[in-house]
Amino acid sequence: MLAVRSPEPDAVWHGEVAVAGGSVPIFMAGEGTPLILLHGWSLDHRMWRPQIADLAKDFFLVMPDRRGCGGATAPPDLAREAEDVIAIADFLGFDRFALAGLSRGAVVALDVARRHGSRITGLVVSGAPLPALVAREEVIDLDRFRTLAAAGDLERLRAEWSRHPLMETHSPAARALVFDILADYDGRDLLMPSDPPGFPREVLAMLAMPVLAMTGAHDTLWRRECARVLAAVAPRARHIEITGAGHLANADNPAAFNAAVASFLRSCAPLQSRPPA
Repeated sequence: MLAVRSPEPDAVWHGEVAVAGGSVPIFMAGEGTPLILLHGWSLDHRMWRPQIADLAKDFFLVMPDRRGCGGATAPPDLAREAEDVIAIADFLGFDRFALAGLSRGAVVALDVARRHGSRITGLVVSGAPLPALVAREEVIDLDRFRTLAAAGDLERLRAEWSRHPLMETHSPAARALVFDILADYDGRDLLMPSDPPGFPREVLAMLAMPVLAMTGAHDTLWRRECARVLAAVAPRARHIEITGAGHLANADNPAAFNAAVASFLRSCAPLQSRPPA
């Protein structure tokens, strides 16, 4: 059973989209060019709260709980998440849309871009793990976390994961947000593991849309190198590091993160009105 959630900001409304095996909730805000935002592992749509006030001025934000996370009833399956994004876009009437993801959400975003590139106006990839592109130099002991989840020891799982460098925060507001979300993480995706898609150099070299490859300046060295190499390989990519921020750059330094994303997406395509319902 999921814990009771914090109230949503007044500007956010929500719906539900049917996908294979269940449904995913979507949370929406703003008007303008469609922008779908994909959260990272052990988090949910609430991680994007620091983006709402700024980005909703020019963009129609869509923030799903990915399958296996938050309020989603669809079972965990990384191989199906790209199609979930397309199901959301079709449900909302988006022919084309911008897409952003952080960490594991960035992996899903890249999978959408690889499989449905003609629908993506611009792609923001923050803190993506890309072991097929850059040899991994970072350890996440998923077997340990899976054992804790199977034993029902979620308190210890959350406590150990919160101390990992990827969960390190750099502001009191970011710390409070991550603590609030992580308290609801139930580990169910660990009990139904699925392999993330891989992105070797030749695949990333075929991405036709504009790409913003980014990390926080204090993200792990490996994630920062992944972003730099992605920007060098993808034909229309640029690279940026967010100052004063770690892996969760959107929460650590929202002003800089939001400005970078907005500037990049404005350069990709003219601002549009939200499609009719």
